[in-house]
Amino acid sequence: MLPLRATPAPDRPSRGGRVFVVWLISVLIIIAIEWIKPPLRRLNVSTAIFTLVEFLAWLIVIALLLYGFAVFVRWLMRALFWRVGRRLFLSYMLIGLLPFFLFAILLLTIGYMVAGVMSHAALRNERQASLGQMESAALEYGLTGKKPPDALPSLEIYDTATASGSKLPDWLKETSFSGMAWRDSDPLLIASRQFPRAGARPRNVVFVQPIDRAWTDQLQERTGMIIRIGQESARRKNSGVRMSNDGKDIDFNDNGGGMEDLIVHSIGRKIIWGDLTSLNDWGTGESDENHQLFTLVINPVSSLFQFYFGAGADRYEKILVNVIASLTVMLFCIYMIAALFASVLIFSISRAVNRIEKGTKAVERGDFSYRIGMKPRNQLGEMAQSFDRMTESIAALLTNVAEKERLQSEIAIAASIQRNLLPKEGPQFRGVSFAAHFEPTASIGGDYYDVFNLDKSRLAVAIGDVSGHGLSTGLVMAMVKAAITTLVEEGADEVSLFERLNELVYRSTERRAFMTLAFTIFDLEQATIRHTNAGHLYPYVLRKGQPPVAIELPSLPLGIREEIRTRTAELSLEEGDTIVYLSDGIIEAQSEQQDPFGFDHLETLLTQTSDRSPDSVRDAILEAVARHSGTRPADDDRTVMVLRFDQFRSALAPAPELTEAAAV
Repeated sequence: MLPLRATPAPDRPSRGGRVFVVWLISVLIIIAIEWIKPPLRRLNVSTAIFTLVEFLAWLIVIALLLYGFAVFVRWLMRALFWRVGRRLFLSYMLIGLLPFFLFAILLLTIGYMVAGVMSHAALRNERQASLGQMESAALEYGLTGKKPPDALPSLEIYDTATASGSKLPDWLKETSFSGMAWRDSDPLLIASRQFPRAGARPRNVVFVQPIDRAWTDQLQERTGMIIRIGQESARRKNSGVRMSNDGKDIDFNDNGGGMEDLIVHSIGRKIIWGDLTSLNDWGTGESDENHQLFTLVINPVSSLFQFYFGAGADRYEKILVNVIASLTVMLFCIYMIAALFASVLIFSISRAVNRIEKGTKAVERGDFSYRIGMKPRNQLGEMAQSFDRMTESIAALLTNVAEKERLQSEIAIAASIQRNLLPKEGPQFRGVSFAAHFEPTASIGGDYYDVFNLDKSRLAVAIGDVSGHGLSTGLVMAMVKAAITTLVEEGADEVSLFERLNELVYRSTERRAFMTLAFTIFDLEQATIRHTNAGHLYPYVLRKGQPPVAIELPSLPLGIREEIRTRTAELSLEEGDTIVYLSDGIIEAQSEQQDPFGFDHLETLLTQTSDRSPDSVRDAILEAVARHSGTRPADDDRTVMVLRFDQFRSALAPAPELTEAAAV
């Protein structure tokens, strides 16, 4: 029997619908306020409250838009990555592919920085080379007085031996110098050469080359390096490109235009770098840290190779490109193999998860016959096999449960039949009262009692106990019940009855099974009791003013041996006698401390019982046993049968009305 599926809870109102209604109301409020405010302003009516309401409405609109976007992103993520395969693919992208691109970006960044540093070094080398050429030209000019033929038009020559020397600052008139300086915010390359003169002050020849557009164009023509000079500017210009350094504006004066286009078109194609150099002051010759030259360098990669490798630059560049291409192809092949392996893993995991999901849904529908059927090649395969074993076990368990329910139903029917086999009426004689109680430990018990009306003046009772519990003992009890009824109706005496029953139990049960039986005939006319016993507990005779007397007849139970010898005791029956029959479940009932109820306790109870009617005696015994046992369950069947004889001599005829037995 499968468990019933829980009834789904009723659908709640959609939260999204309520949120949309609030958002729509806020939008309508904003529109209404924007429509109302102009007329109010024309009427000189204050709109402060409307402005506040509009502000709050805008806050609600923006908050709900953000909330809706978050909900949409969450729904999209669930829809895209609900399946395990997609989640694994995303994990592969994040773990396997993303680091590859990040590493490539890192390598490109490192390469770009190295190229930038190399471009920076190339710029400084070119400046030093220009200074070296100017020093050589100054030396030649001092010796020959000739201006270098390849000099730029902007080259300035100062000689202290001529009037031009008066334009030089004092520090350049007295020393040799090679370096850079600021003059009216213009950067200069300065090469000063000193020539000693006998009896006079040394002669200084100073070459000054402004770092202007002519110089940068010459540098670009010679090396391919494009540079732009940044000058400090206190006012904003409408043209050119501006930068900021240490709180100062640097203006790249671009008289020819196209500076911005140059930078934009150079991104990704050329190395763009910057150089920041401290210069000396033209007037004093001292270093001016607050007045620095920023040079923007735009250098093609080919120019770097040409600069560092000279004539063999093309060959080195080709080798480097081939090595990088080979490594790229090799790494790409390795990556594709890894990606193929990852794809196989993702497919196998997704396929296994999908099959397991189908199995769980089949079990949810109550189909325990579904089997995934995967081989245990990995943990998912082991899980699938465990699932198959689980469903098989559940199916077997459900089959067993159904079988047990069927057996329980049959046992319940058998128990009902067994109770119906027990007598519902007492003896049909006036002056004879009867009460009984039968309490099996299992559904079907092994205890038995019965009442027989032999003739107009005689009645018989029987009580027995089959060893064991359960269905088999109930079958033996039913068989003995049928046999005793038949034998009694045939008029068999006690000896014949017990011999036939012993033969029946001996042949029909295993050797370890047996049955105790007590059979008593009450002759009301002769006032006698004939009691025959086969291993059962002795019944007690309760007489007024006397202690309980047990009818002791030691003997073996039925079914122990192939032949049985019985003993019969005969005693007188007196008015007011009460006969008590018990099964061993009463005497052997244990307390929570495992102490048995015992014969002494029973005999004391029977002695102290003042009301000896069958119902009272029966109830007193059961209550005493219940108090003694406490919460401990019964270990054996419990049966009590009580008969009382009052004025039986004057009422030998059967009663006109049958008295029902007070059987419990």
